Amino acid sequence: MTFDPQPSLQQGELDLVMTSDILPRSGLHYSPMFDYEVRLVLAPDHPLAAKTRITPEDLATETLLIYPVQRSRLDIWRHFLQPAGISPQLKSVDNTLLLIQMVAARMGIAALPHWVVESFERQGLVQTKTLGEGLWSRLYAAVRDGEQRQPITEAFIRSARNHACDHLPFVRSAERPIGDGPTAKPGSPLPQ
Repeated sequence: MTFDPQPSLQQGELDLVMTSDILPRSGLHYSPMFDYEVRLVLAPDHPLAAKTRITPEDLATETLLIYPVQRSRLDIWRHFLQPAGISPQLKSVDNTLLLIQMVAARMGIAALPHWVVESFERQGLVQTKTLGEGLWSRLYAAVRDGEQRQPITEAFIRSARNHACDHLPFVRSAERPIGDGPTAKPGSPLPQ
């Protein structure tokens, strides 16, 4: 089972969706929120924990724990594994806490935003590693076209963006483009 909230947004069932996926010609407006690094998450005693940077080939025989979404929507798939022709085993996990527990128990590895796993890493439950030269993505607030100009929507997006940039670890302002699209490819320069 997969859940994609953007069709629910298009149909008026939701008012706003936070997403890193841009659907072209969708009737939706995407406001950049912030940029974040996607990091490999693994158990501290995992053999890859000794490496400074991870290559796609390092993941060939691993089990990659993912949220229940199509793999084509995963940044690690689109911009790291697929270009290298690497296809590790995938296992869907419904929520972040369970996924972190499974990683800590060496039942697999994951690729998650660094700001999401920072507190678990600080506790020593998991370790994170850079994917290639760094895999950066951008989070957007999506609303139906035209609704981005409503004062309440503008205020919410501005407040959420400012709060995230001021208080979330390992995020950067999304004021400048990164890479050649919503997600930078491996080897792309990091946002400044």
